[in-house]
Formats: sequence, C-alpha cells, structure tokens
Amino acid sequence: MKLAYLTNIPSPYRITMMEAWAAHLQTTMGISLQVYYTDEGDQGRGWALRKALGVDERRLSTLLSIPGYGRLNRGLVDMVRQNDIVMIGGFEQVSYLVTALLARLMRRKVILLFDGFSPRRIGKERASVRFVKWLTARLCHAYFANGKVGAEVLKRLGVDEARIFNQYLSVSTRDIETQRCRNADKRQLRADLEMPVGRKIIAFCGYLIPRKRPELIIDAISALRLEERPAVLFIGRGPLEETLRRQAAALGVEALFAGFREGEDLARHYLCADFLILPSDDDPWGLVVNEAMAAGLPVIGSDACGATLDLVINGVTGFAFRAGDAADLRRAIEGMLARDIAAMGDVARDHIAGWTPLHSAHSLQACLRAVLESRSDKSKFQP
Repeated sequence: MKLAYLTNIPSPYRITMMEAWAAHLQTTMGISLQVYYTDEGDQGRGWALRKALGVDERRLSTLLSIPGYGRLNRGLVDMVRQNDIVMIGGFEQVSYLVTALLARLMRRKVILLFDGFSPRRIGKERASVRFVKWLTARLCHAYFANGKVGAEVLKRLGVDEARIFNQYLSVSTRDIETQRCRNADKRQLRADLEMPVGRKIIAFCGYLIPRKRPELIIDAISALRLEERPAVLFIGRGPLEETLRRQAAALGVEALFAGFREGEDLARHYLCADFLILPSDDDPWGLVVNEAMAAGLPVIGSDACGATLDLVINGVTGFAFRAGDAADLRRAIEGMLARDIAAMGDVARDHIAGWTPLHSAHSLQACLRAVLESRSDKSKFQP
C-alpha cells in the first residue's frame, strides 16, 4: 500500500518527520511513503537540505500559478492513480484542492495535513477563503492537524473532532542534545561565543521582519530598571536588523546579533540563553518554541502564535502575553526573572519530549488506521 504526501517544499524539520513516518509506517503497516513537491527550491529560505532517507521524493512541474492561491501542477492524476491514500499539505494551494477532488473521484482516501494557524486570525478570513477551506475539508476522510489551534480551525469548519489527529509538529533534537553534552557549563560557552557571562540573556530566533515583532522585546526590556535588564540575542537576519540596532542603542538595551545559524551552531546559541521570546503578531506555529524547550529554555510566547496554546503553560514552561502589547510582555519578562528559570527550563524540556517525530509517526499510524477502517460513502462527499 502507498501513501502520497503532497506538500510545497522540503524543509529541515519536515525531512526529519517524513523519515520517522516512512520507517514507522513501513514497519507497522507495510505502507510506503511517496512525497511530491509543488514548488521549486526552498522559496529563498537558505536551508541546508538533504534527501529524506527511506522516502521517495519527487518534484511536480508547474502548469500555472494562481495569484493568492499557489500552483496547479502537472502529474496530479498520475500521483493519485499510483497511490492508495493521498495526504494534502493544507488549504493554500490549488493543487491540494484538485488532488482531493481527483482522489474522491478515483475512490482513494484523503487526509488533510494542517500545520497550524495564528489563533488571532481564526474566524477573521474572507468568505471566499473560508469557503475554499470548507470545501477542501469536506473532501477529506481524516485530518492530521497540529495542536489545539489546528483542531480549532477544523472544528469551526464542521469537522468531526474524532477524525482529527494531532500531527505533533516536531524538530530533530540531535544537534541540541550533542551540544548539551559538550557544553554543560553555560558560563564557559558564553565566554567562548563572546556573550555576556554575568547577566541574563533573552533569545529571539527567526527572520527579522515586521510580522515577527522583534522590536517589542527591546521596548519591553527598556521599561525595566537598568540593573534588571537582560541582554537580548537576536538569532537570524532580515530587513529590520539596522533598525533594531539603532532602537537598542537609543533605549540602552544590550542587543547581540548572531545572524543566521543552523545545526550545532544554532544549538550552541540556544544554550547560551536563559529563555526565549516569540513575540509574533501572526505565527501559525513557531518551531523555535520546540527548539528552545528542547534546549532547556522556558518560553514567553504571544497569544498570536499557535505553539503558545500547547507548549507555553503559564508559570510552568513559560508565560503567554497579548500580541503587540509591550507592557504585557514586560510583565511576562518580570514574571520570568522572578522565577527559577533553570527549573522552568527543565520542565519545558520534559514537556517538549512529548512532541517528537516518533510521536508524530504513531499519530499518523492511528490516523491511517481510522481512514482504512472507515466505510466509503458513495453518495456524497462528507468528512
């Protein structure tokens, strides 16, 4: 039996998850995984990518691009015909909707994989967008959605909650674990990377763009008493870097700019920090939260980030704050500084241990079993 997964581009985190899916499904169910990509390259992300082991990967050529609604690809008919089950990678590509239609016409099972959605945008989309999502969802037999935010979006589309399975969107922690063993002394690691040794460091990791709101961290820190102000480490690059440098200098905040990092180098920079802040105004998930927690960092996350709902437990693994509200972020930072940050980090690390590629593979197995055991309805399309 064959499972086709249609998605837009390969990514480092998805490669790790696909490898876990492929190995587990082949062993437990005799199902092989074929992955089809709708887009070329990595959309300018600059990732160092490798081929997924044990996975047949193919790129589909583009028939046409539709502004605001992705691509329509060649080869969709053959893809559906050659596989027993198809899993579409979301709502935002016309190829996903066409694939779901073809699969129903060819009597194939359809699963919708859904990474997430900014909690603050739920219910605020245009009617036309909601209709496309509703139609796509109606064509699917089951849903591999990420976390509470993914389930909430689908339930609002009328999906039966019993057919929603948590995707457990995950990252590989291999580099983090390797560096934790090599760099048990945080002070020495900071000295090696020329970071402040005797003060708290807040990490931000991501693209320095307006939607991510990195400037909010500087605003919040500047409202603290001078002797309490942590340094902020920006890991990433982007058009706001020079603006952030000027803002930090003007407000008396120590800002460190590490640029783009990945692999073991990124892991070392996480391990230098005391906690992470994800202040985005709009973030479907935020895998930096997974990464930071795996490195033993508690997290302050905005309520516009999908990951905050599942992973940031107030006073336990971190704190949530109102997106865009610098005063509320300041209060969250003060709350963090008043706690035993290292102990919270240990709890955060234990919590994220329940979100791994293997957990995802087990959940996908349960999703597939439910799909294969369900009866086909020949009379109408329904979830």
